[in-house]
Amino acid sequence: MDGNFACVILAAGRSVRFKSRTSKLLHELCGKPMLEWVLDSVLPLQPAQIILVHGQHNAELAELYGGSYKGAPVSCVVQDPPKGTADALLKVYSAVAAGVERLLVLPGDVPLITSAQLSALCTNGQASRFTHAVLTAIAPEPQGYGRVLRGNADTSRVARIVEEADADEEEREINEINSGIYLFDMSVFEHLEDAARELGASKVKGEYYLPDVVQFAPTLAVRADDFVTISGVNDRAQLAEAEAVLLSRLRQHWMREGVTFRMPETVYIHHDVELSPDVEVGPHCVLTRGTRIGSGTVLIQGCYLESCSIGEDCTLLHVRGTEAELLSGVRAGPYVNLRPGTILREDVKVGNFVETKKADVGARSKLPHLQYIGDATLGEDVNIGAGTIFCNYDGFEKHHTTLGNKVFIGSNSSLSAPLTIGDGAYVAMASAIVSDVPAGALAIARARQENKLNYVAKLKEKLRQRAEQAQGGMVAQAPPPVATGDGARATNAEEGDRK
Repeated sequence: MDGNFACVILAAGRSVRFKSRTSKLLHELCGKPMLEWVLDSVLPLQPAQIILVHGQHNAELAELYGGSYKGAPVSCVVQDPPKGTADALLKVYSAVAAGVERLLVLPGDVPLITSAQLSALCTNGQASRFTHAVLTAIAPEPQGYGRVLRGNADTSRVARIVEEADADEEEREINEINSGIYLFDMSVFEHLEDAARELGASKVKGEYYLPDVVQFAPTLAVRADDFVTISGVNDRAQLAEAEAVLLSRLRQHWMREGVTFRMPETVYIHHDVELSPDVEVGPHCVLTRGTRIGSGTVLIQGCYLESCSIGEDCTLLHVRGTEAELLSGVRAGPYVNLRPGTILREDVKVGNFVETKKADVGARSKLPHLQYIGDATLGEDVNIGAGTIFCNYDGFEKHHTTLGNKVFIGSNSSLSAPLTIGDGAYVAMASAIVSDVPAGALAIARARQENKLNYVAKLKEKLRQRAEQAQGGMVAQAPPPVATGDGARATNAEEGDRK
């Protein structure tokens, strides 16, 4: 479509059914606010201007999008109080830029609309002999939508659009519905005034309806490819349904680009995630906030990656990563937590139950299991034993630990930062290291073992006596049974229990 048109987005509704303190247009689908899905569908048509109509209750829309959006100029117009879609469009008149000949009008709550569908509406509308055009669709369940009544002599023309609240029983049986998306020429403002004067406000809601315009100007009906594309979002259930459609579109896109999804219906993905050919995504993975994954990488199962950069030929299983960078050939998981600032260089191995934070781990280093590595720089070919922790916080400040190349840390060691351990140094298992270790040195920092013979029996007796004293004296013990010719006889206490 040529650039002599403005796009008007109607966003002044109160969204009562959403029951949210936040404007429903700012609720996200696949990591992007609902309104931005609509804006992004319009941008490829290259409008001369975008006009956003909002209310006082959602003035934050003007703060977020007023001025420009991705280089396109955006003007904001306030409708207060909201008195219907026709009133909203009338408010736009003085904001329309000079030279604009047509208006593409659509609601802000149709995140599934596509550029192709909008282009079809504009192309058909411009090529027709009609003044205006409206996008319609066949709805399997048309409840809640305005019904489209076509002309008798010319079925391509819309005779009337009846809101459901004003429709009679026969009109409610019609399944062709109004999408709320229109292409108008500038005469629409005159037609709006005619409609307001002759038809007035709705008797049910007291609002002025934009669909009334079709009774005062020839309007072409352009039927959408499918109903789903024009579906609006009015509550949380419809938000979930719309997101499911967007998720399916995203998965289909990446599968066509050479990505394998195992059980794709279980994978959640944001709109800005980037996947390379030959990536494999297993069940129950979540990929968000611009995560990038290189060719040949396999997410086996259960990975959550947020704002991560994953290199080629990595293998991840049950990995949670946030703002982490993994270079090629990394193996991680299961049950690994990679916190912000983590860098795992080529061929690093991170095993089960390991947590890292602001840790730069050198190539081929191994963090096999049960470790916390925080605020640290590790050289190449480092091996960290099970149960090792980097003690980086003293209660006031975080401190850094540096390990050289080929350092070996024995199991169950504690490294107290600030600390530097030189190339090739060894730390004996169960050591508490509080001072620097020179290159090539062996550090042992633990108390000498002492065995106290026969101590356990004495300790148990001492504990028993302490317990008896706490109870106020010795605990009486029953005498053993006395044997008789008739066999064992119960004690007096036992006989008393039986009586």
